[in-house]
Amino acid sequence: MISGALRKRESTGKGRCEERVKWLEFLLDHTPRLSDRPGVYGGFHVGALITVLILFFLLILFRKRLPRGERALRRTLWVFALGLLLLEIGKQVVYSYDPQTGWSYDWSRFPFQFCSTPIYIALLAAPLHDGKLRRALLCFLATYSPVAGCAVLFWPSPDVFSPILFLDIHTMIWHGAMLLFGLYLWLSDHVQPVIRTAWSAFLVYLPMNFVALALNEAEHAFGFAGGDAFNMFYTSRYYTCHIPLLSWVQQNAPYPVFFASFVLLLGFGGLAVTLGFMLIRRARTWWETRRHSMA
Repeated sequence: MISGALRKRESTGKGRCEERVKWLEFLLDHTPRLSDRPGVYGGFHVGALITVLILFFLLILFRKRLPRGERALRRTLWVFALGLLLLEIGKQVVYSYDPQTGWSYDWSRFPFQFCSTPIYIALLAAPLHDGKLRRALLCFLATYSPVAGCAVLFWPSPDVFSPILFLDIHTMIWHGAMLLFGLYLWLSDHVQPVIRTAWSAFLVYLPMNFVALALNEAEHAFGFAGGDAFNMFYTSRYYTCHIPLLSWVQQNAPYPVFFASFVLLLGFGGLAVTLGFMLIRRARTWWETRRHSMA
């Protein structure tokens, strides 16, 4: 009797699972699709940019009203981290299902591109209390996230967009959030405009490149992607890089030089963001001093 009850329970659970999968497939089959992917600086792209820029300037305009303090930071971190997690789960599900062929994982969409890293950093930072590790993670989110976010928002490659509307919305929300959250960290004084910030961010960023390198080499050795393009951080030696300047380096220099060039180029981007906010702070200090002296 016990074994019969267990089999009945297992059968019921399996039936419910199959029913949920069918509902999910129904939703995916009816996901809005466009006749063609949106164009770079077409209507969809420009509309998304305008929305992000409005939010960008609203953050600056109301910077004095931004929530500050430990509690506000942790709450905002959790919202950012869980929001990215839900978006990524949705993206992986959409890419894993085709109305014609059914379920099959697309390894080219494995979530460890450079723009994917904020999800891991934010999820790691959110439960931490203030300390060296969390401050370093915040430095990364304040410097490298805006660099990557701006690169895709303002200079996207044509294949960034898709005929599947959800994926296009995902792309704009994801990269817009990277830019806006980084700006929030600066404006709310959770990250300070000093050279140490760039260095701490770089120490978080550097190991990720070697994780991507290891994944690329492991896929080439074991072939677990099954023929799908697998090029984490776009630094694999087995694929052509299409990033301006780096593509030339890849064609004309040994692979270690290409890899180091990628690391240093993005590293300079993080440094440039820090230097920019350092200049802004100096300009504000100079202006306030001048205004008080005139008064």
